[in-house]
Amino acid sequence: MPRRTLALSLAVALPLIAQTAWAVDDEPWKKPGWEPITEQERQPASPDEVANSAVDVREHNGIRYLTGGLGAGERAWLKQHGPSYPVALQFSKGERGAFVSSVEVNIRAADGETRFEATTDGPMIYIDLPAGRYTATASYQGHDRDFTLQVPTSGRTSHSINFP
Repeated sequence: MPRRTLALSLAVALPLIAQTAWAVDDEPWKKPGWEPITEQERQPASPDEVANSAVDVREHNGIRYLTGGLGAGERAWLKQHGPSYPVALQFSKGERGAFVSSVEVNIRAADGETRFEATTDGPMIYIDLPAGRYTATASYQGHDRDFTLQVPTSGRTSHSINFP
């Protein structure tokens, strides 16, 4: 290929390559695996949906907890009733941060003894843990995330955990 033809080909191709690279980096909706949010997902839950989405209070080792968050109604109900619990955890995956459920949560006291275990029914869990310092592990589809929890005597601690 003569030099002049090669130079002309590069002059035409390089801007297209650069534009494609820019789109992939700055426009995540053009990346493979991107899932658009539906119009229904954008709508806030109605008061009836919230009222009908109550989750049961559960207990493990004497520690009460709420878990769920599947659907706008359930998420809204948990956000209304969860603040009385001193620990709030939310789980997601990937770059978009899509909510995930069936996350195994294990919380251990300073002595290493397991104080709390549960598998989530949605992307959110609120736990009524006593004040103190804990180590925790969240597991989802073979991926573990270790973190520490400092539960205050008043107020609450929140963590968002993202998996690959």
